[in-house]
Amino acid sequence: MTVATLGVVGLLVPDVHDALTRDPALIADGEWWRLGSSMLVQSWWGQYAFNLAGLVLVGWAVERRWGTGWWAAAALGGGLVAAVVLTVAEPSLVEAGTSDAVGGLVGFLLVRAWRERATPPLLPFVYATFWVPYVLLTGVGPGYLVAGPVASVVVALLVADLRHRGGRVALPAAVALAAVAAVALTVRLDGHGVGLAVGEVLACLPSGPPGRSNDDST
Repeated sequence: MTVATLGVVGLLVPDVHDALTRDPALIADGEWWRLGSSMLVQSWWGQYAFNLAGLVLVGWAVERRWGTGWWAAAALGGGLVAAVVLTVAEPSLVEAGTSDAVGGLVGFLLVRAWRERATPPLLPFVYATFWVPYVLLTGVGPGYLVAGPVASVVVALLVADLRHRGGRVALPAAVALAAVAAVALTVRLDGHGVGLAVGEVLACLPSGPPGRSNDDST
């Protein structure tokens, strides 16, 4: 709710947006909260809608099956680690957005579902398997006009397998693609890749704490 509200306020009131963005120079001057507050605002309406959909759909799926602790670890871990890495590596880059946190949730959902041989809910799976090739292709060069259609084809193929064969091919393929994306984007100092990698690493940890599952069903 905070992200949804502040996202709108930040888009309508530029001073709010500027006060919360991740600005390495201001962080070095002591405004350390910008490492986290930058996840609360977006820079344009399309980014707002896309990221909010990810937080709602993938976040719901992660919290419902694995609990609030894992949801917080994946989302906040992905966002904060990416913010720290980029602040150090790209000291001139000023930005805002929740996409790195969404990446943490996407990485966690795909890898943990694959590890547990669980079938993820359909809509979160659709979003996650669109998000991975989309951010990969926009991050490495082809751009939005190529990324959208290609990601849509990937989703169609993986969802068909998920629905008709229980994901025997879809989940391993999605995890492999997510691993490639995490490495390729992290090497390019793209926060999406860092967030995705954090979620994937967390999903490989034992399935006990940091959070109890609210619902063991998918």
